[in-house]
Amino acid sequence: MKKNWIQIIPIVVGLMLLCSLSGYTQKLMGLVVEKNAEGVDQPLQGANVYWLGTTTGVSTGDNGVFMIDRVANVSTLIVSFVGYKSDTLTITNQANVKVLLTSERVLDEVTVQGWRSTSAMDQLKPINTVIMTEKELFKAACCNLSESFETNPSVDVAFTDAITGTRQIQMLGLAGPNTMISIENMPGVRGLAGSQGIQFIPGTWINSIQVTKGVGSVVNGYESIAGQINVELKKPEESEPFYLNAYVNESGRSELNANATVHTSDKWATTLLLHGSTRPFEMDQNKDSFLDFPTGSQINAINRWVYNSGTGWLGQFGFKALSDTKQGGQTDFTQEDKFTTNRYGFEINTKRYEAWGKLGHQFKGQPYKSIGLQLSTTLHQHDSYFGFTVHGGEEHSAYVNLIYQSIINNNAHKFKTGVSFLYDEVEEQLSNNTMTIVEEQPDGSWLASNAVRFDRTEKIPGAFFEYDYDNHKNIQVVAGMRVDYHNLFGTLFTPRLHTRFLLSETTTLRASAGRGIRLANLLTENTGVLASARQLIFSNRTSQYGYGFKPDMAWNYGVNLSQDFTLDYRSGSITLDYFYTDFENQAVLDLDRSTREANFFGLQGKSYSHSLQFQVDYELIRRFDIRLAYRWLDVKTDYLDGLLQRPLIPQHRAFANLAYETRNEWKFDFTVQWLGEQRIANTSLNEVQNQLPTTSPDYVLMSAQVTKDFAARWSLYVGVENLTDYTLENPIIGANDPFNPNNNFDTSFVWGPIFGRMVYAGFRYRIGVTHND
Repeated sequence: MKKNWIQIIPIVVGLMLLCSLSGYTQKLMGLVVEKNAEGVDQPLQGANVYWLGTTTGVSTGDNGVFMIDRVANVSTLIVSFVGYKSDTLTITNQANVKVLLTSERVLDEVTVQGWRSTSAMDQLKPINTVIMTEKELFKAACCNLSESFETNPSVDVAFTDAITGTRQIQMLGLAGPNTMISIENMPGVRGLAGSQGIQFIPGTWINSIQVTKGVGSVVNGYESIAGQINVELKKPEESEPFYLNAYVNESGRSELNANATVHTSDKWATTLLLHGSTRPFEMDQNKDSFLDFPTGSQINAINRWVYNSGTGWLGQFGFKALSDTKQGGQTDFTQEDKFTTNRYGFEINTKRYEAWGKLGHQFKGQPYKSIGLQLSTTLHQHDSYFGFTVHGGEEHSAYVNLIYQSIINNNAHKFKTGVSFLYDEVEEQLSNNTMTIVEEQPDGSWLASNAVRFDRTEKIPGAFFEYDYDNHKNIQVVAGMRVDYHNLFGTLFTPRLHTRFLLSETTTLRASAGRGIRLANLLTENTGVLASARQLIFSNRTSQYGYGFKPDMAWNYGVNLSQDFTLDYRSGSITLDYFYTDFENQAVLDLDRSTREANFFGLQGKSYSHSLQFQVDYELIRRFDIRLAYRWLDVKTDYLDGLLQRPLIPQHRAFANLAYETRNEWKFDFTVQWLGEQRIANTSLNEVQNQLPTTSPDYVLMSAQVTKDFAARWSLYVGVENLTDYTLENPIIGANDPFNPNNNFDTSFVWGPIFGRMVYAGFRYRIGVTHND
């Protein structure tokens, strides 16, 4: 494939700017600590840092570090934490500060200790965002992003099929691609990476995760429909000099991760993130002749650089390279069996290369006024086969986002505006020499063939404006609009509104409304139909480009009520939210019409989601946190045979997480989930032995982990997933003879765990945290 010069331009331009522009300090960096029993400084995670009289604020990370935007004509900084005396600082031209907080005493007898949930809502923002810290991720194995939500009730993770081990997130009852996944607010998991991409972000690389329900900011693009998951990676200015993590489970899955940070000079710092993993052994616990998960390996690396003059400007750039291989199917499958009926097998091979840069300039004497530039480019190569079905593709992407922010008259009226450009060139092909792929043509005729191409080139310039009103008391409104011109689909309008009302010092009401738009990548998002004997049919096509469908478009409306409380000197919070998503356009997959067909068609009728969730977080006793949640979903779509519940979505889900930490550094975490019944797509046309019930039974999942910290450097952990050993008895239809056309071989009916109880263990080792006092 030819190389595109257009994807090189953003990085070249960014590096030139990075090396030539100068500006002024944009942020204030600091460290918040407390004294432990030995009088040694300990980083204080979760402290609130904000400018007096404003809602501009941040929370400290796990290492006590914070970075906060400066605010014009405001020099008083407040640092507070529940159970500690607040500190007030006067900031002039400092670039770094260190703050020591001390605990306060109540009634001369009771010491109120500080508490903050390891996963909590950002109370200072109008957008409904939950921040998951590194400590939250440490509660489970968290080998990659797809496994980072075991203790978060807002995000579900489900397998796409029974053989590839591919996990897909779900928010508000909608499939993962409806959620925008970004890396530090730049495009992350999308396009051909839409299915496998969340497994390409190792958990040890993650500093925090920001989970936004509903539409996000127009500054970040138009693609979020159900929400946005933004991943903040380890940064040189916040990371320890060295970190090592190793993991192994009883199936032989092994991982090794190493992070290293070096301050090469007073101005330059770099972080190297390395990951290697392997699954060397075959495992078939249910004896259906298919591996429970594929064998394979992954090599993944990032190198990022940061420059900070201390009195001038700040910039960063980085590079990433990945190679991932998976092979699975029936036991003892080898390359000699490829494209034969000896044994069913599959492979998924991925190579991915990324480069990015960021540059920010703040105007001298006007800390409210700044301009920022984001740049990234990606090459993604995907090659796979499933039995006789071959699917491959290559994607070249480039992204530029220029953001300018300032105020109108005073700090109560702020705005952000800018322009963006997204370039995607995709060459994708699908073939099967034993089966035809059927496509409806624009004139109503039908075309059947053994091979189809879905090539497309997208060029999308856009502009946005976001207004932020804050009376610095109890009302904040963020109203945004972006207009993008898609070279294939015309003009795209994306209006969004977020509001925050402080009803009392402890009660906050948020409301949001807006539109989300995305172009579905039907094959990578539905790998389960590729790993089946279904014939692919594309009907009611609404466009001549790509897969033949217009972009998915939906309106999302949400309301959130959060209440902080104190009970028996212990802090807690209660959250209630409701979201409604209504689709205008949607590319729909119907598996109900026939067990021998996978019907893709343009929506004709209704498609919507209702989501209601209630959650309580509370420190029951000192160092013992509980999180309880319940969620109700109603997700329906007009399929070819009428309005039906979306398959494999539990309408009811209950969740509980218990976390206890002893004084001598033992940590105990336990999570239990109850998942209600799920509708199963119609299988009545199958032979009797291959028919499934119309609904799944409800079931309970449990997991547990014990961690022991040794001093400040070593941690050992051991855990168990699927503690009760609950599994699907026969997750694959026609597993006994996958090439028999009468068996209607299908791996996509996965409504529960595929593999049983899994014990794992690992260690973490770190050397200090570099901070300047």
